[in-house]
Amino acid sequence: MKKNKNVIFLCLIVFTLILAGCGSSNNESADGDSDTVTIKFNHWYDEETGNWDEVVDAFEKEHPNIKVDSDPLVDNLNASDYLKQLDLRASAGETLDVVMFSNPYDYSKRVDEGLLAPLDSYIEEEGIDVEEIYSGLFSQGKIDDSYYGLPGKKNTYLVALNKDDLDDAGLSVPTDWTWDDYKDYAKKLTEDDGKHYGSYLHTFNDFYFMLKVLSKSENNFILNEDGSSNMDDPMIKESLKLRYELENEDNSSVPYKDTISQDLDFRQQFFSKEASMIPMTSVMSSEWGEYEPDFNIAFAPWPKNEKDDDFEFYNAGDVLSIADSSEHKEEAYEFIRWMSTEGMKVQKRSLSAWNETDLEEEIDTVVSNSNTPEKVDKESLKYVLEISEDSDQFIPKPYVKEAYSEYEDEVEKYLLGKQDLDTTIENATEKVQKVVDDNS
Repeated sequence: MKKNKNVIFLCLIVFTLILAGCGSSNNESADGDSDTVTIKFNHWYDEETGNWDEVVDAFEKEHPNIKVDSDPLVDNLNASDYLKQLDLRASAGETLDVVMFSNPYDYSKRVDEGLLAPLDSYIEEEGIDVEEIYSGLFSQGKIDDSYYGLPGKKNTYLVALNKDDLDDAGLSVPTDWTWDDYKDYAKKLTEDDGKHYGSYLHTFNDFYFMLKVLSKSENNFILNEDGSSNMDDPMIKESLKLRYELENEDNSSVPYKDTISQDLDFRQQFFSKEASMIPMTSVMSSEWGEYEPDFNIAFAPWPKNEKDDDFEFYNAGDVLSIADSSEHKEEAYEFIRWMSTEGMKVQKRSLSAWNETDLEEEIDTVVSNSNTPEKVDKESLKYVLEISEDSDQFIPKPYVKEAYSEYEDEVEKYLLGKQDLDTTIENATEKVQKVVDDNS
């Protein structure tokens, strides 16, 4: 009897140990550390563009209790395709941790949908002033008095130039110019009756259909901060007129019909020397994809509307957010704070929104990691970044993307010669107002 009791006791001990082992395995990380958690970081950049191995390794060395699973949801560097995958995962109830957005419209929409967690409690606990630490749109843009993201890279709006083409045409790199000057440059840089264009304007409706709006010191969107329509802004009409004249009257910019029918890419048009100038952002200083340009690249400020205007322009960039479904929000916050500061230095791929960064050192680092760094005129880039002040910015209402979509439908008819400018503005104004009314 005593022997049987001993056997039963031993069996109970073994069974308890097995249960304990099973229970601990659910909480331990891959290396067996029960104090370590793993957070998933979703984005759309591949390893070459994001340098994630080095970034994650550096973060994990500084934060041994947190593991980061870098997960690009697409393999084509396309932020729009990434969002489709992100929404699919969210709708399926998948737990998310850190997510990233490339513009304020997609970000604002996901805040409205309840996908993102507010960061205010973490910011207050840390005792930081976001607007003091960071610059650009996402440092100024609260939504309903709360922050839902921290800025990663900062994209300063500028014009990338084929400096060799400028030299051949006897043109200097502009340091202070207007859109009228841009038009003049485009004419002089166009050759062989349009076989080589002086200018290329892409299809982003909030960008290339709003050129002069983005030159203003405030109200840079199709909507005002309160969500009302901004279609009465005269610079909206002037922006469309500018693009139409460049493409259809001066024949100095790649025609819109070619851009959409041939599915042209802005990197290809510039780096393959199809066009000499492209209004873009500071991503053109390093994010070239597969291209290795064999010409010298310089940069000019975003053109002004009037000569006497200040250098106050719109700035955008990526934003890092925490999913509301995350079970590790504190660890996710540690990662996005690090990524938006020291992490940008480790990544070496993009210019940062962190104000404590040494600009000259950052330019050297970012350019040196491009495909052909010797081709970049760093002095012109530094000049542009030093003089370009942030305009007065805000995060627009979540229905702004719907408003831009309605606007684009009418703009396309105008750029393709199917309706005149006044009709375009009239129709677009009605459609944007309907979007506002439907969402009020």
